[in-house]
Amino acid sequence: MKGEPALVRVRVFSRPQGFMEADLARNILKAEGIDCVLPGQYTAGVLPGIDGIQILVREADAERASEILASYFDTPQTSA
Repeated sequence: MKGEPALVRVRVFSRPQGFMEADLARNILKAEGIDCVLPGQYTAGVLPGIDGIQILVREADAERASEILASYFDTPQTSA
């Protein structure tokens, strides 16, 4: 529809813990002021590991959202 921002996928969670990770990702992005939607969150709960949960953000926020999520999910955690 005209006037609505384009949404793009920035990440997909599909492992058994995908629902929890997607929810965490949504909260991280929200804390950073980035709105997102998780269109597959309910299907993935029924069929874990089969249907991935996508994180969709506005196209204008995609690069920043990807960087934020990569810094959280793709950085090895070290124990102190």
